[in-house]
Amino acid sequence: MLISIVIPVYNSSRYIEKCIRSVFNQTYQDLEIIIVDDCGKDGSIDIIKRVLIEYPDFSSKVRFIYHEFNQGCAAARRDGMKEATGEYILQVDSDDFVDTTMVGKMVAKALEDDADMVVCNYYHTNKDRRSLVKIKRPSDNIEFVSMVLQGYVHAGAWNKMMRRSILAEHQIYPVAGINMGDDMTVLIQALFHVKKIGYIDDALYFYNCSNDESLSKTIYPMVNDLKLISLCSRFFKENDITNEEVLKSFKLFRMGRLGRNLLYYDLNEIAENQMTFDVTNAKDVFEHKRMPLHYKLVTFFYLKKWMIGVKMLRWLVRFKRRSNV
Repeated sequence: MLISIVIPVYNSSRYIEKCIRSVFNQTYQDLEIIIVDDCGKDGSIDIIKRVLIEYPDFSSKVRFIYHEFNQGCAAARRDGMKEATGEYILQVDSDDFVDTTMVGKMVAKALEDDADMVVCNYYHTNKDRRSLVKIKRPSDNIEFVSMVLQGYVHAGAWNKMMRRSILAEHQIYPVAGINMGDDMTVLIQALFHVKKIGYIDDALYFYNCSNDESLSKTIYPMVNDLKLISLCSRFFKENDITNEEVLKSFKLFRMGRLGRNLLYYDLNEIAENQMTFDVTNAKDVFEHKRMPLHYKLVTFFYLKKWMIGVKMLRWLVRFKRRSNV
């Protein structure tokens, strides 16, 4: 059974060799590896090609897609996924690496359970330390969606192998321009179509938290959140999704995004996009168990129109960030 591994690459020269060797060294070898060069300038692709020479058996298994200009990780993931021909798609970020048994164990679980998606545990890695992250197993797909929206389960595509035919049939791909949370849109949509999910207790993916250039370490533009919220809203509406648990979780998700933007972006611009965030009840802020306290406070102050409190918190956050530089 052919498995497609999609690796978007952009300026990952410090990590890409370890990443690509971990893929080439898989115990399961029926693979196609699709590497999307998102027009990086640090020689990452040259490193991959140099390593590839050491693995002659992979010369026919590796395909490169070259972007003419930098389009962002969402477009890179999308283009790689659309080129895939395997039974399942697995995504690997170019600054991470995987256990050499990852694909084999995921394939075995997919066959055992006839699963449309297989999920494994993973490690957070930071320099010389690693911490195990165990996936909470939801009772059904609706609870899975809610847990993703509320932040109880990481939406990352990298520890979730998905059946390609489902993604292709329903045109479930990352949307260019949503470069933080692009995998969330894919996962949420997929969860309304997959019938069976298999879980692996082993931690098989190593998620790199020490890359200071990673998108997850940046404060990304408000427009990213607005596009992400609008896409999810449209999906729920077009598919007549009225489940109360999902809609409540989506409200809490919007609340968290509003809180983050209140701390870092222009307040006038936030006011202009208030209808997209669609959050009005200040008391609802404290229902979000995973929302950081300073997000809760600034959102509560904003909805209560206590702008002095909003501005004070914004100043404190900026002062703390400057102090940590």
